Amino acid sequence: MADTFASFNVKLQRFQKELTDDAPLMHAIGKMAKDEARKAANADLGGDNKFSGWAKQPLNTAYDIVRPGVLSFKPKRRAAGPWTVAEFGRNASQGPRIRSSIFTPTGRKRSAKSFRRWNGVTAPKHTASDAIDAIEPKVPKLVDRHVGRAIRKTF
Repeated sequence: MADTFASFNVKLQRFQKELTDDAPLMHAIGKMAKDEARKAANADLGGDNKFSGWAKQPLNTAYDIVRPGVLSFKPKRRAAGPWTVAEFGRNASQGPRIRSSIFTPTGRKRSAKSFRRWNGVTAPKHTASDAIDAIEPKVPKLVDRHVGRAIRKTF
């Protein structure tokens, strides 16, 4: 049965409201991204998403909806260091500090006592890159599913 212009206008406005309220879509994308990041961390770190021998801080992530259509996905504050080590490895660009001499304000020469503890180098695991590679192809599918659900719900 054919719609009148007024009833079709109401349907279009309802459809527009479904698409502009993107909070359910952003939450779905954020939850999917957290799951994929956890899977990548589990795969690289042996089943539990934390380093053995470290403090009990798993590689957790969080997401924030910055504004409509924009999602900020990042590691939690205490997990930022473990995520960096999982991505780039430990001491990837630095070596042990060589003992050097410094001059005191009076002009005397003395050796520097501050050393960086050297605990070796670990190979990078590229955990964050693996997580992003798993997240990116799934986002368009979630958006298509959300738009299709809005179309079916409205028309």
